[in-house]
Amino acid sequence: MNASAIKTLFDYHYAMYDRVWDIAQELSPQQFVAENDYSLRSLRNQLLHVIEVDNRWLARLQCLPLPDFLHESDFLDQAALRSTWVSIRADVLAYTGALTDTDMEEVVELDFSHRGGRHHSRRWQILLHVVNHGTDHRAQILALLHELGAPTFEQDLILHLWATDP
Repeated sequence: MNASAIKTLFDYHYAMYDRVWDIAQELSPQQFVAENDYSLRSLRNQLLHVIEVDNRWLARLQCLPLPDFLHESDFLDQAALRSTWVSIRADVLAYTGALTDTDMEEVVELDFSHRGGRHHSRRWQILLHVVNHGTDHRAQILALLHELGAPTFEQDLILHLWATDP
């Protein structure tokens, strides 16, 4: 996988989340934090989880200490979480935008004591995982938005590519 492909995938990843945020901004704060019985229990928790995971993978890729976990009680409405989201999004896009093809093949050592210990993955594999993880949660988020009566959209990569092809 080359750096250009990864950049394209992250542009897609965050473009789709920008659309999710456009919809989420229209919900009431009560709808944003409303509990349900699936996965992470609320729209807020889903969005919090995705940006937290992106941020923690970014730290691993940069060989930095892992940031503390975010606490849902710190994000009672969309505005509180959106500012954190925008900051981490910018950091991830700056990082992925600066990568080279050589960087993609570099092996990153990961310590996951709760998942069997030390693991080694190529940088592109980790980045592809982050986008795939985001797609999984976005599908859950879109279903939740539908349940809340909000509009949803197709999130197919090819549709994004066709819409952004110069």
